[in-house]
Amino acid sequence: MKVLLIGGTGILSTDIRDLSAARGHDVYILNRGINKVRNTNNNVTSIISDIRNKEQARKDLEGFYFDVVIDFISYDVNELKNTLSIVDDKCSQFIFISSATVYRKTAAGEKITEDFELSNPDWDYAEHKIACENYLRDNYAAARMKYTIVRPYVTYSNARIPFAVIPHSLHWTLANRIRHKRPIILWDSGQATCTLTYSKDFAVGVVGLFANDDAYQQAFHITTDHTLTWAEALQYFAEALGEPHVLTANIPSSYIVQKIPELKGELFGDKGRNREFDNSKIKNAVKDFSAETTFQEGIRYSVKFYENNAYMQGVDYSWNARADRLIIDYYKETGIEEPEILNAVKNRDFMTSLNLWDRIAYLMSFYKGTYKIYTLLHRIFAKIKYTLAKRKSLNDCHKGEEKGK
Repeated sequence: MKVLLIGGTGILSTDIRDLSAARGHDVYILNRGINKVRNTNNNVTSIISDIRNKEQARKDLEGFYFDVVIDFISYDVNELKNTLSIVDDKCSQFIFISSATVYRKTAAGEKITEDFELSNPDWDYAEHKIACENYLRDNYAAARMKYTIVRPYVTYSNARIPFAVIPHSLHWTLANRIRHKRPIILWDSGQATCTLTYSKDFAVGVVGLFANDDAYQQAFHITTDHTLTWAEALQYFAEALGEPHVLTANIPSSYIVQKIPELKGELFGDKGRNREFDNSKIKNAVKDFSAETTFQEGIRYSVKFYENNAYMQGVDYSWNARADRLIIDYYKETGIEEPEILNAVKNRDFMTSLNLWDRIAYLMSFYKGTYKIYTLLHRIFAKIKYTLAKRKSLNDCHKGEEKGK
């Protein structure tokens, strides 16, 4: 079976790529080639192209026909339309990766099925995914090309640590704060119920939908059945780090988004909601899907991966400073007395081990004045630092393999 992954180097797509190849499928990855991932499987072929450039992508895919195409990177209807105009005559089945944030709010203990109302006005990301799903249904209900909609919820992997009040990249920042005894911001006391799915388990569900008669013109969420609160998830992560005592600053979501407005959608439309799922539909369609990895078990794999790959352990000191500023402001404005939290957040002993750049980053962001300028510069330099460290790690690995031959 020929399978094309549009994207193919992200958290979800990497495990789907590897499992597809392991099952003997001929796997192709289409992306711009920016995020280079080492590939040791002969069943995987890279196609360097830009899916947003219709003419280029059509030319680069000339002569190809795929049994399955998976779209990981369409985030609005225009992007989806563009992708479909390129591949809808080049595949038998189109799998659109949507999101389980598309469902309406639920009460604690209420399990979501695929038939629930699709509505999430608190987050543009979710509303755009709903619009994409509607476009597929409206335009491909009886078309030659079969489609399948897949809705992941919070899915973590060896490289992704799930949390809300955390940088969107450099996830090890959370671990660094815990290990330096700095308070972790826990929104609304962390009592929302969450469902955290290990990416390798998620991949089993997706690959099982390939050329599956039960999958056509259907939507599936794919999650674990294990549920916990975000407070429990944080505790399990801390224990995996060998730090069972974690300091938490319990702050309302409404206050957090005043200080860090980019978190509004993620808190109000996602991780501040109760999310439990009925997975009967995917289990009936894919008999080997079970998603039995508990978060307590899976997050230990993540910690081990980070500890074995030092180049992944980047810390966003700019974000750390914003978190510290938020905590100090909250306790000052509310008058809440939490001496242990305040003493910990004001303690800057950790800065003695920082290089000059990271010290400047922290101080600039803590005092707010030039945060946006710094953020842009930090992302550029962090990307360079990460790329060089990763390249060295892969080169060392290659040398070890050559030596072992």
